[in-house]
Amino acid sequence: MAEMQFDFKGNYLNFLNHKPTTLIPNSFVGNKILGFGAINGPSIEKGNQFGDPTDGFGIKWEYPSTGGGAAIPDCNCTVMDDVTEWREKVTIPDPAEFDWKACYEMECQILGAPDREHETVDFGFGNGVFERLAALMGFEDSLIALAAEPEETYALMEAITDYKVKALDYIIDAYHPDTITYFDDVATQRSLFMSPETYRAVIKPHHKRFAQECLKRGVLPIYHCCGHAEDIIEDMIDCGFVAWTSVQISNDICGLIEKYGDKIGLVGGYDTTGLPAREDASEETVYAEVKRCLETYGKYHKGYCFFGFRYVNSLDPAVLGQAMGFIAKSATEYAFELLMSGK
Repeated sequence: MAEMQFDFKGNYLNFLNHKPTTLIPNSFVGNKILGFGAINGPSIEKGNQFGDPTDGFGIKWEYPSTGGGAAIPDCNCTVMDDVTEWREKVTIPDPAEFDWKACYEMECQILGAPDREHETVDFGFGNGVFERLAALMGFEDSLIALAAEPEETYALMEAITDYKVKALDYIIDAYHPDTITYFDDVATQRSLFMSPETYRAVIKPHHKRFAQECLKRGVLPIYHCCGHAEDIIEDMIDCGFVAWTSVQISNDICGLIEKYGDKIGLVGGYDTTGLPAREDASEETVYAEVKRCLETYGKYHKGYCFFGFRYVNSLDPAVLGQAMGFIAKSATEYAFELLMSGK
């Protein structure tokens, strides 16, 4: 009964606004995820999993069951291998020519419409500037481009951001989101793909511009980056991102919460690179990891929101939902246990 009456939406909004939370927040509860992150999102971004796999930039995508159908670029169909040729070879789509409202309706049919009284709505905007660069020319050539042609790479990223900023108005009109999660993985499990200096010179200005444009429109921007990215957490804060998701265990999560938890929220903590994230993990293993997260990171009573993930070898949304649902349910139940115990 307590769970049914609890204001999960308000609790999650308090987390995003760096206010005290009654319950350890859970990004799956009181928050409806649409766009990329729930499924592959608008086809202008990652092609159509059920039709033409080519997106608005001319990139062809694949949707393997080994990743639960998450889109990956077809490595045999790169758009270019020389970033100085981007003006001739890369198509920058016009978001005005895409039917965002039809995409929203389609996602609601698959995922269910958001309950706006009790849920915030997050739109996952995939392919940030670095991920888009890598999708256009592959990781090796994109890293070479950053080092060898920073000015041309910057110019391409500026054009990509022009598209993303223009798309904001259409996304807001169609989805009416409370938050927009900007996906741009710039890190491995050990470090950034590039030096922090290169990130700040070539990539960060575009991250900051996008985040600030969200804030101007009254939408809270969230930054998604897997891997060891703690070296740029102050840059995330400077950009205006209200939260970082999904923070993996390669980072000093406790230290980051203690130092920055009043300035930026950290979403994650679940071991998404180990046994708890595997398809064959037992319910006992998953539940133990959920408890570890909430006890370890939730004890600060600030700056932390739970997020967990399991890899499922299936394209069936019901199978994916069942795997993720167990994590979400376990986290919610244990969060209430901790609340009732006064921890």
